Amino acid sequence: MDTVSHTLFFPLLGRSQAATEYPDLFTQPPFGNAEEIARKTQTPAQPLGKFPAFVYGLRHEITVIMAKRYLESHPGAAIVNLGCGLDQLAHDLTDYECTVYNLDFPSVIEVRQKWLTALANEVDLPYSLTDTAWFDQVDGTKGVIAIAAGVFYYLEPTAVAKFIDEFGKRFPGAWLTYDSESLRVIRMSERSIAKKGTPTTMPFKLDNPFEVRSFSPTIANVSVNYNFVNYLPAALRRTIPRQIRAAFWFFEKIKGMYQVTITFNGTSLR
Repeated sequence: MDTVSHTLFFPLLGRSQAATEYPDLFTQPPFGNAEEIARKTQTPAQPLGKFPAFVYGLRHEITVIMAKRYLESHPGAAIVNLGCGLDQLAHDLTDYECTVYNLDFPSVIEVRQKWLTALANEVDLPYSLTDTAWFDQVDGTKGVIAIAAGVFYYLEPTAVAKFIDEFGKRFPGAWLTYDSESLRVIRMSERSIAKKGTPTTMPFKLDNPFEVRSFSPTIANVSVNYNFVNYLPAALRRTIPRQIRAAFWFFEKIKGMYQVTITFNGTSLR
């Protein structure tokens, strides 16, 4: 795997670490020992600090929450997990009728198939996100939501713009949700992952996340949430350690981290 592919282990290790330290907030990945998988795959990626690990745990929760929100109004829809890595989103959606498409580089899908057991409603798509040939493999007749957790960072802005435009044209009425960071915070993230063994650049950085409105005439609306903690119920938010809440408050104040949700014009082809 290349350096970018090895970054798939950060969500894996981070989510496991977050669940260990905050079991009342997060659940362990269903496949077992994350550290063992990382070791046997010989990845250079290393466990992160407490706040980055918390972010990875919360990022997975946001992925699940957004998928469920879409499925409430689009039962049977396609859930496309862009840059899925070793995430097992389907296990969090067993109470919903849907098909979960796991999209990632062929080398990553190969690792998934070695270590993970797929559920009946999962489909693996061994493609680069920007190779839109995968569109033909997705049944969007009941709706589509694509979720890119920690993925767009590694793409050029022109590639993201092209993808958003083509996705909106192909899947009317779809949703696309992703996380990103400001220029200032991206630079911090690049230094952080370099120290943890997988140096790589993160070209996609927009200080104004609403700039994506100009990426495609198919976009109906863009919403932005600057504090990931807001996705959790109030009762759970109160259990978060003060220093973690303070960190999220700081990033909200400087608009340094955000979750973007795009809704596209049109309706799904039912």
